[in-house]
Amino acid sequence: MHTVVANSDLINEAAVCRLIGGTETPIHKATLWRGINAGRYPKPIKVGPSINRWRASEVLAMLDHMAQARG
Repeated sequence: MHTVVANSDLINEAAVCRLIGGTETPIHKATLWRGINAGRYPKPIKVGPSINRWRASEVLAMLDHMAQARG
């Protein structure tokens, strides 16, 4: 039996950049990938040969964790 997961939580690279940097000044996609490689940002879910998606909830949880760690 397969479990169907609603993908409304899945967001693309541009949306992740906006979530992390803000809508006015999103981070650059190269900054996103450097952060992923350094372990700062969550890794994407591979949904196709060249299609990556992130769970918005994971990105928001990462931002909450960073905010709590600052002091």
